[in-house]
Amino acid sequence: MKSIWPKQALRPFSSLLWFWVSFLFFLPLHVAAVVLDPWFMLPPKPIGDGPDYEAIGYGLSQGHGWSTSFSDPQWRRAYEAVQNDETGPDYFVQLARRGPVVADTNRPPLLPWCIATAYRFTPRGPIAFGCIRIGLAVCLSAGCAMAVAWGVAIANSLNVGQSNCFAMSVGISLIAIVYSERNVRNYTTDFLTEPLALFLTQAFLVVSWYGSKSRGWRWAAASGALFASMYFCRGIFVLWTPLVILWLGYLIATAQGNELGKGTGLSPARWMVVFLLAFCFIASAWWGRNCVVLGSFHPLGTKGGTTLLGGYCEEAYLARGEWQFGPEKAIRLELESKIDLETATAAELQNLEIEMGSVATEQVKHWLSQNLNLLPALAVNRVVTEWNPYGGKALVLKLFALWGCLWLFRCDRSALVWLAGPLAINTTLVAATYSVGGRFLVPTYGCIYILAAFGISGTLDFLWRAWPRR
Repeated sequence: MKSIWPKQALRPFSSLLWFWVSFLFFLPLHVAAVVLDPWFMLPPKPIGDGPDYEAIGYGLSQGHGWSTSFSDPQWRRAYEAVQNDETGPDYFVQLARRGPVVADTNRPPLLPWCIATAYRFTPRGPIAFGCIRIGLAVCLSAGCAMAVAWGVAIANSLNVGQSNCFAMSVGISLIAIVYSERNVRNYTTDFLTEPLALFLTQAFLVVSWYGSKSRGWRWAAASGALFASMYFCRGIFVLWTPLVILWLGYLIATAQGNELGKGTGLSPARWMVVFLLAFCFIASAWWGRNCVVLGSFHPLGTKGGTTLLGGYCEEAYLARGEWQFGPEKAIRLELESKIDLETATAAELQNLEIEMGSVATEQVKHWLSQNLNLLPALAVNRVVTEWNPYGGKALVLKLFALWGCLWLFRCDRSALVWLAGPLAINTTLVAATYSVGGRFLVPTYGCIYILAAFGISGTLDFLWRAWPRR
């Protein structure tokens, strides 16, 4: 069915009321979840990437740039103060690390920069840790509120009988879904990128949606800048680039277009060129920095091959595609045994990371050559694992989202492509790389929520139309 996009639905500020109302609903919920959590004023949890992001944020706050300094007594003090092998947090792994100030290229720069900014206003310690977690709760609230506003804007643009009532139903359903979803709130208690990534991804989708209608170069540039910020938040987004070009290029080309400024918009090809130029211009600052720091051409850093090894190994296959740390740990122990970590220089440690990436890449190639027959099953297992769980409220949400896809396929296929596209891109990359406990899906939760809200509201709309009237 051909899409109908009334001009009034395209005004970017028409959904501001829904944004602010839902934001004010979500903020107390997410902040309370953080404040009442036992980890609220503690350092990052010892399991996961949190301590690494915090270490880089600390180095940045000390004027060392995006660097780590595991031997720094002040950095270690925060973890030593709460270390308890028997009854509390066990930071043995973090405290066992040593080394001089070493520039880091393995982690994206945005979250460490946010952490360093917090340390400039609040001295590093329990209060600063709590403030950072509250900041993540704010990001999560804003991202979910943008999903509500975008869902209502899409609903208003559809040719559905009582469109105002339908859009109201979508908005209320979205607020209820976010309130019932505890999974995404769990990420606010640690120093992880998920809340920030969800916020930036949702902002990118909203700006691109409005930009596809106006065709203005400012919208294209803003969309490219937001995509670069997504990459600065999570390095995996760089792998989105070719698929985003195809997905967004198709939507820009097929949009009815230029309804906000007839005769002044860019052609679809030029819009995409501006988008890519903005993305590459901003991202190139980080790429150039990595090459300078490493003294070799590694614009994406040294972590790519090492991380991919965790998805292409026997352990990952046995774990149904879930990423495994064992192979990387084995290589690291072997290479670190060749140097004295207590006296190693920054250059030696950087060379070790480069060598690790090379060795891991060779192991990935070798495993692939020996196990080509396992790849189809491995790809399917990754997708199944990443989309877990399949029970309880999670299953109900997924079923409504699937019904929302079918409803939009009949009603507005353009809206369906906008909402299902990011999920398809994510799922494709999971199939090609590895699953990681559902974390890849978190930035696109807004799309899942909106599809589920359309499934709920579409069902209610059907029942209303079918209800017998006297």
